[in-house]
Amino acid sequence: MPVCINEARPGGKFRYEWINGKGQGFHITGEFLELEPNRRIVHVERMYLPDPTPDNRVETRFAADGTGTLMTIRMTLPDERTRAAMLATGMERGMEASYVRLEGLI
Repeated sequence: MPVCINEARPGGKFRYEWINGKGQGFHITGEFLELEPNRRIVHVERMYLPDPTPDNRVETRFAADGTGTLMTIRMTLPDERTRAAMLATGMERGMEASYVRLEGLI
């Protein structure tokens, strides 16, 4: 992830870029809409595959769960075509692997 810009505040922007070992990659840009510390983040994002997808609304919630935290992410996509394009990138498997690695760190 050679680029990670994150202005975590309402109206703040972000840009994340990923590149694999073969020089291929993609990036995401977006804006934060709402932040409730330790409870909720709402943002809009667009993936570049290489053309930008329509804006996707993402809400992430955090809730106490025993001795840990339950994180729930709900992504609202504008249409089925956008969903199919995003899933075709392997995003779902990549996200799952990232969260498993994160869990191992904390």
